[in-house]
Amino acid sequence: GYTAVTGTRAMSRFLFLAALLPLALAMPCKPSDVSITQDGVYTDIASTFLQTQSGLREDKVAVFSAEFRLFCKGELIKGEALSASVFYRSGSEAYAPKAGLKDVGVMSNSTGSYQVSFALPEEQMPSGEYRAVVSFAGESEPVANISMFHSVPMVTGRHMELLATTVLLLQAYYALTQVKPSA
Repeated sequence: GYTAVTGTRAMSRFLFLAALLPLALAMPCKPSDVSITQDGVYTDIASTFLQTQSGLREDKVAVFSAEFRLFCKGELIKGEALSASVFYRSGSEAYAPKAGLKDVGVMSNSTGSYQVSFALPEEQMPSGEYRAVVSFAGESEPVANISMFHSVPMVTGRHMELLATTVLLLQAYYALTQVKPSA
């Protein structure tokens, strides 16, 4: 039959399982069971021109964007709230958190794709590798890493365009002097 001890154990088990239920619902998958498919990574420099009293001023912004899908043991994860932190390294240095990009929003759509995007003034974005570390919102353990590379030209300006044109003309001249008409 039924005893007070059996009833207490059953109630304890029920309360224990009821306490675990919100935790199970909060995270759809253990981070170690998550895999990523990167659908595209985009990095570029966006320029805007502003008219000032002293002339035209160009402002440059480094833009980063990555699209990806997450899977839990092969099943697509849809509509989960995610966040990302961005880290930076130059060459083989250790990664360091990028100032101003600690909690970057991650957008999602109904098909299960996610997108993380961020932009900063070019002078704050040196050449190197930028890594977006993605985790479930409110969790600290990462579920995915996305690497994006940014390269700042060493020398720019109108004189570089003239130099490039000169090099192309010299190559064309060389090619023309090497070709002999057939008799």
